[in-house]
Amino acid sequence: MRIKPYYLKCLSAFAMMLLFVGSVMAQSTVSGTVTGEDGSPVGGATVLVKGTSAGAYTDQEGKFSVSVPDGATTLVVSFYGFETGEIEIGGQSNIDVQLASSITTLDEVVVTGYGTQRAKEVTSAIASVKAEDFNGGNVNDVAQLLQGKVAGLTIARPGGDPNGQFNIRLRGLSTVGANSGPLVVIDGVIGADLNSVDPNDIESVDVLKDGSAAAIYGTRGSSGVLLITTKTGTAGRTTINYNGYITAEEAGKFVDVMTAD
Repeated sequence: MRIKPYYLKCLSAFAMMLLFVGSVMAQSTVSGTVTGEDGSPVGGATVLVKGTSAGAYTDQEGKFSVSVPDGATTLVVSFYGFETGEIEIGGQSNIDVQLASSITTLDEVVVTGYGTQRAKEVTSAIASVKAEDFNGGNVNDVAQLLQGKVAGLTIARPGGDPNGQFNIRLRGLSTVGANSGPLVVIDGVIGADLNSVDPNDIESVDVLKDGSAAAIYGTRGSSGVLLITTKTGTAGRTTINYNGYITAEEAGKFVDVMTAD
C-alpha cells in the first residue's frame, strides 16, 4: 500500500515532536545559592555542569538556575578570589554552595595608597619591604631599616653628629622652598613623622617612587611617598619577642689643642 505524501508529512512532524519531548525529558533543572565563608552572596560566580557546555552565572543575590543534561553528575562553581568547588548533584534539585577564600589570590594584591590592585596590573614603580627584610642590629631610626633596600632611595646622615637626623631622598630635590623629603603615610595618616613610630612596630614599608604611583596624594607626593604599615594583633596564642642591645659611643680621635695653662 502506498502512503500519501500528506500522511508522510504528519508522521515526520510526529517523530520530530517525540524527539523534542525526549530531549526535554532528558534534562533536569538545578537551582541554588552561592555564598562565601561569611555567608554573604557571591554574585557573578560561574556554575558549570562538568563535562558539558551547560552553565549559568549567579545574580547579585548569589542565586543560579542551570539545566543539567541526563548523565551529568557534578557542578563546578568558580569565582575570582575563591577556591573552585565541585559539588555532586546526586538527584538534587536545589543545591547551596559555600566557597572558601583563596589565600594565594589574595597574596597577589598590592597596596597602592588609598586602594589596591592585582600585582600584574600595577604599572607604576612601587617597592615593598617586609619586616623580615629590614636591616638588623641596633636600629633606633626608621630610616636605618631601609638603607640599601630600595633602588633610588638615598638615606644618609650628613655631618659627624651621631645623634643627627637622617636625610631621605627619593626623587631628588623638589621645587625651591618645598620639602625635599618624601611624604610619610603611617596607617593612613598623611604627613606623619617617622620619629613617631617605633621601628620594632613596623610590619612593612611600601615606597611609591614615580609620579603615577604618588599621584593620588597630589603635590604632597612630588618627592615620593613612604607608606608605613604597623603591626596588629592576631587571634591565637600570645607570643612575646624581646630584643636587647647595648651600645657605647666614643670619639675616634681628639684634636690637640692648647690647655688653659
